[in-house]
Parts: sequence; structure tokens; C-alpha cells
Amino acid sequence: MLSFDITDRHIRIVKGSESHGKVRLSSATTVDLKEGIIVNGHVKDIPQMATIISDELKGRKMQDSEAVVSISSNLIIFRELHIPKAKGQQQLLTMVQNQMQHTMGVGDDYSISYTIAGEVDEDGTKALRILATACPFEVVKAFRKVFSMLSINLRSVAVACNTISRIVYSDKKMAMKMPLLLVQIDSNFLSLNLFENNTLVFSRFTSIDPADYDDPDDYVFEAVNENIFRMIQFQRSQNSDDPIQNIVFYGETTEYIRLTKELEKQDITTSLLGIPASVGGYENFDFQNYANAIGAMFKSNRDIERINLLEIDASQGKVESGASFAVGWIGSALLSALIIGGFYVFFMIRIDQMDGQITDINNWIASPETTSKIQMVDDAQARADKITNYNTEILTASDNYISKPKLTWEVFENIVANETGPDNEQDAFILTLAYENGMWTIECSSEDSYGPSRFVQNMVEQDIFREIVYEGYERVDPEENSALIVDPEAPVIPAGEPTYDFTLTFIQEPNPTPSEIKAAEEAAAAAEAAAAAGTTEAATTTETNGEEVTA
Repeated sequence: MLSFDITDRHIRIVKGSESHGKVRLSSATTVDLKEGIIVNGHVKDIPQMATIISDELKGRKMQDSEAVVSISSNLIIFRELHIPKAKGQQQLLTMVQNQMQHTMGVGDDYSISYTIAGEVDEDGTKALRILATACPFEVVKAFRKVFSMLSINLRSVAVACNTISRIVYSDKKMAMKMPLLLVQIDSNFLSLNLFENNTLVFSRFTSIDPADYDDPDDYVFEAVNENIFRMIQFQRSQNSDDPIQNIVFYGETTEYIRLTKELEKQDITTSLLGIPASVGGYENFDFQNYANAIGAMFKSNRDIERINLLEIDASQGKVESGASFAVGWIGSALLSALIIGGFYVFFMIRIDQMDGQITDINNWIASPETTSKIQMVDDAQARADKITNYNTEILTASDNYISKPKLTWEVFENIVANETGPDNEQDAFILTLAYENGMWTIECSSEDSYGPSRFVQNMVEQDIFREIVYEGYERVDPEENSALIVDPEAPVIPAGEPTYDFTLTFIQEPNPTPSEIKAAEEAAAAAEAAAAAGTTEAATTTETNGEEVTA
């Protein structure tokens, strides 16, 4: 079996076999791609892509009849969901798809996969914690077409975060490092995957470019540091009691020593992705660069995940088989050649007949009477459009005024309340507040490095403000700490002690407009009507063989 790890600029291929949870590898190769063949994971030139792969496989004598693929793309959406427990896998998949459509606007043009990351408590009821991924259907479809042209049976297409998870789960030593951050480094992108309790709980993929950093010659090191910092702060805001202590790197790891020295300052241990005992035959090539492709060869655990996008699409009736595509493509070409010859004579005769009719119609359109009527209709439509646009502008202005948040003392108190957590411990002090055009900006300071993430968590759990942006803290060693502005009675941080300063921006929840209130009322009424109809149906009785049975 062949396994492919495909990105915008590289195709990494391994050949081997999988049996009883063990992978044995025989060969590997890498193909560098020119810019534009694949863009954001989407194959733009399918014939050229198929030719490149075919030439490489023949040249390396790696041909095989089956393949699996690991993909990466900026177009893939990652989302954590909380889903009630379902009766079966298909019902759970349907619930995941419905919630992705509701929360992210993801429709049938996406292929959705998921992993169960544990359980959460939702209002006293246990719900499943789901990490869902949504990949554009056209991206998956393009890979099906490529492998169809190669006459290779494509068995699986999965997102890279789910294929590398197979390596993590198969290595028992990795379980001892949880929670850990697994970082794939590439000169064009970074992939960061957060694992807790031996389960993937969060994934982030981001492209990187030298132009986005101060030192273009050192952009990879800067990008890795920046994105690791963000992930650490995010994880602490979600789970301050068990912060990340281990970071594992793989991919292009030339900056590993520098990264290790930098992260040691934060008491974080680093390592390179190890080769699990379940993988053999890796001696002839660099395991680090082929980890995603190797992970794709392991079978997934269907009890906790549905990650094969081909399988999921097939269950939704969205897949055209590879064979039908190839046959259809060739058949269409042959059929077109036959049809064109027969229709040519027919259309030449019809064209001569229609030329006279077209002349008559053009003369009627150009007549003064017709031209006058058309102008009258155009003038009336222009007046109607002007009235409609004016009415729309009035309604929009009214909604904007009504929805504008009101500044009250209660809002101020809600913000200040986040200085202390549920345990009444002082997490941070608010130094300044600013409000402009609906956007709040607050500057805060804390006595310890965990205070900022706890403050953010307090605000998130408060569930009053929206679009909260927190980009981490900065450690400062001031000679003298000034008195606090917002809360002068709060204890002042001792002079000379280090502080951890951070800034938050957020918005108030806008007031609902009349149209939104009406829509909510109509939705509630529809839900009540549906519930009442369901109750009535459940109470309906039927008579079977002389006995009354309640349905």
C-alpha cells in the first residue's frame, strides 16, 4: 500500500503494509512541487498532478494498487463541539454536521470528520466533547480524480491532524507526557496539535511567510515561537490546573536546539517525535519528514472517531466513484466525437432557417413603438428601485440605533468583577479601560504568570461579552508600580516585583432589533407547535387485532 502526505509544495510518499496495528515500511520518496499546482490543499492541475506522481512511482519502482492520503490546508475548519450522546455513529455524525452548519455555516459543500475528545458537563448533563474538522468537498473530490487517473484505489483521505494522532496513540511513552503540544515545522506552514489524556483536543494549521516577520532570514524560528506562545496561553485559559510541560517537534527540525533553549526559559521540556515500536523499516529514510504519511497507514478507532472523508462522503451520497469518473471522462470524449459529426449537418440547416426569423425579431425590437414601451418599463423600475433602496436604508439606520449597546454602571461592574475568580483569589488588576465604537480595551496586570489566563477564563465563563481577544502577557520588571486606576482600594503590587501585563479587547452584546425579536418569537412558536404536534402524535392510539395499542 502507498501512503501520501500532500501539501502545497511537497508530496511525501511511503510504501509498506499494515497488519494488526503494526506498520512495516519498504521505501520512501519526496517530490517537490512548483507553486500553483496545489493551492491551499486544493489540486488546481489534476492531469499534471497525476503525471508527477506516476513518473515518481515508476522511477522509484514503487507502484501499487492501493493508497491512502493525508492532507493539510488553510481551508480546513477546526471546531470544538459539545454534542449530546447519540445512539449510533451515523446519528452522531448527523448531529455533528447539523451543529457545524448551525455554528459555522458549513453546508453540503464540506466533508466533515470528527474525533471524540472526552466528555463535558452541560447543565448537569453529560455531553460528548467533539473535535470536528470540515474540509471543502472540492478538495477531497480533486484527490479522488487524481488517483482515478492513476488507476489506484484510493482507500482513505484524512486531515493531517488525525493521521499524526495515530503515531501519538501507538507510542505508550507519549501518554506519559500529556498534556503535550505536537508541532510540525515546515518552511511554508506550521501545524500545532494539542493532546490531553492521550486524546487530540485542539488543532491549528497556519501558513507562514518571510514577509510577515521582522527578520525574513529567521522567519521560521520567529513563527514557531509566536505560535507556540499563543497555544500555551490558549491552553492555560482552558485548563490552568494542568498546563503544557512538554512540546514535541517533527518535520523540518533544523531549529530544534534554538527552540529548546528558548522554551527552557519557561520550564518547558522539548523532544523530537520518537519512532514507536509499532513502526519498522524506517532505517533508510528520515522518519520525521514522513510521520504524517506513516500515521495515515494505521487503522482508525471507529469507536471514537470518523476521520476518513471518503467514507463519510459515501455515507452521505456525495461521492462519485473513481471508476465512474475515469470511464465518464473517456466516454464523454468518444461520444462527443460521434455526436459532433451528426449534429453538424442538422445545425447548418437550422441556422439558415433561423437567420430570417432573427431579422424579423430585431426589426420589431427596433421599432419606435416597442422602444417607447421598453423605456416606460425601465423608468418605472428605476423609481421602484429607488423607493426600495430608501426604505432599506431607513430600516438599517433604525436597527443600527436600536442595537447599539448602552453604557451603564452595571456593565462597568461586570468587567471589574473578573479581577477575582470563583475562589475569590485576586487574579489580576485592571489598570485602564477605554471604550470606542462598541469596542472595549482594558490593560491589566497580574502578580503571577497564570493570572492573565485565569482572568480571561473568568470573562469567558461570565458569558456577557463577545469577541474576546487575548494575545498573551508580557513580563515586566518595573522599578516602581504605580497605584491602580480602576480600583484604588485594591492591594498594590509590591515595588520591584515582576508583573505580567496583558491587554484584552472585547465588545458588548448588541441589543436585539425588532426584526430579530420577531424572528426569535416565530422560531419559539414554531418549536412549541412542533413539540405539541409530537405530543399529540405520541398519544394517538390504534387498534390492532381487537386490542388498543398506544403508539
